[in-house]
Amino acid sequence: MSDVETRGFNPVQFLRNAMRNSPWVVMAVALHLIIGAFALIFYANKQPPQKIEDVATISMAQHKVEDEVVIPPEIIDRKAIPKNEEAELVPYDLDVYTPSTEQEDLHMEHGDPNAADNAPPGATGGTAIGVGNSGHAGSGRPSPFSSRKLGGGGGKGRGGATQGTDKAVLDGLRWLCRHQNEDGSWSPTTLNDRCPCDDPMYNPKQAYNKNYDEGLTGMALLCFLGAGFSHESKQDIVDTAMGKRYKVGTVVKNGLQWLVKRQSAEGSFGTGNPFMYNEALAGMAVAEAYGLTQNRFWKEPAQKSMNFIMGAQRPNPAGQGLWGWRYASRQEIESGNRGGSMDAATMKELFDSDTSVTGWCIMALKSGRLSGLDIKDENMAGGAAFARFVTADNGMVGYLDAKTAGATVQGKNDHYIYHPSTMSSLGMCIRIFSEHNPEDPFLDLASKQVVKDLPTVSKDGLSIDYYYWYYGSLALNQVDGPDAPKKTNKYWGPWNKAMVDAVLQLQDHKERACTNGGWMTPDRWAYDGGPIYTTALNVLTLEVYYRYENAFGGSKRN
Repeated sequence: MSDVETRGFNPVQFLRNAMRNSPWVVMAVALHLIIGAFALIFYANKQPPQKIEDVATISMAQHKVEDEVVIPPEIIDRKAIPKNEEAELVPYDLDVYTPSTEQEDLHMEHGDPNAADNAPPGATGGTAIGVGNSGHAGSGRPSPFSSRKLGGGGGKGRGGATQGTDKAVLDGLRWLCRHQNEDGSWSPTTLNDRCPCDDPMYNPKQAYNKNYDEGLTGMALLCFLGAGFSHESKQDIVDTAMGKRYKVGTVVKNGLQWLVKRQSAEGSFGTGNPFMYNEALAGMAVAEAYGLTQNRFWKEPAQKSMNFIMGAQRPNPAGQGLWGWRYASRQEIESGNRGGSMDAATMKELFDSDTSVTGWCIMALKSGRLSGLDIKDENMAGGAAFARFVTADNGMVGYLDAKTAGATVQGKNDHYIYHPSTMSSLGMCIRIFSEHNPEDPFLDLASKQVVKDLPTVSKDGLSIDYYYWYYGSLALNQVDGPDAPKKTNKYWGPWNKAMVDAVLQLQDHKERACTNGGWMTPDRWAYDGGPIYTTALNVLTLEVYYRYENAFGGSKRN
């Protein structure tokens, strides 16, 4: 046998020999093959499509294009936001987005037609809330509250909400979503469990306790309710700092259910002796939840809470009518003296009231009345009577009586600057929401006192008082804001500018940080509530433009 027959035909060796012996022949053959391939392709493209029955080969069925698209949980309306510029909250009907096959980046501000950051101007956050007296287009039900319009940003230049304040509110709501416990509550004791952080406000030198969880949960819920979000809301809140999506209706529902589960048969919240700050805030939240939706599930617990608050009001020491409120409830004091007469010390305690707790309780009853709950006139009148009792001639208001008007209300953080006009702003709110009298001469006197002490942030931070800024904003907005019947802008104009400057500069903006959107700088009163207190209270301050309609019936302008 020859070597070829022994080894078999080797095509590689054959080509090497051909290239070595006849290179031009090989190149000519290759060129003809290439030309023939191009001709075949051109010919195939010119032929009409074959009928299905003429096709001899079987091809694999291709997946439909839509089966390959990774569909995000919600259809997202993306809008590029220029760097170093304020994020614009764009109405989704003006900015159409076609979903891509790329996975959604929740760290991006992108506008979501089903999200809180993309409502059309004037739209409410919730899906079943009415607007003013006209009702929401989606439900037609009149709302007991004013227009809830997070993302509207339509009040610039008129002393109303701006895109800056609305964005700060949204970031605050994101922070609150991030720190809600799985059971629906908010507690300063679980901040590190929810989002580990080395910020001093998460790890205070003096440990937090759970004594105020009911009030803090109520305050956090009021932030969502104040923006128009109820347990029925379908929108998402996308936490761009941590890249997580929250169903805002679920956030609200879980918080409300946690409160209602803790409610006693008498209507109070919590396991220990009722603390009236907690009762007022929790009761206000449940009442507003009912007011926004008129859902009967919340009506009974809301009315029970209102009944407890009314029953907790102290009697007027003059012997007729009602008075203010204090830390403990009237029921608690009287329950220890049944079957016997009260001694002098107990009688003094029974009549004891203070302006701060009275302010919160009046606001709770006001929310109850706006929501259609049964609130008695005598309770509102009692709060107004106490407010007049603690008022001095110059518009200043005392904490316990008129003699203490202008005096410092002492506490754990007395190294902070005390703002005496705090009690004046509380006195204004009590009288505004209980009497609705725009001709009350006290309102002008008190407004002059409040506007003398505008919000400011000192270098050492000791001027910061979120509590004062909240009640000052609420009072002056009612008396002299854009919807006030006798607005002059002498008071609201300078106050609003100073308040916005102070509040916005103190909000945390660390990228992809647990503190993002919160208020980590403490104030005089933050020692028990921590950043839940500071964040929620500042969100409520920035919602002042739309949280309540004007108590005097609004301005005469159309």
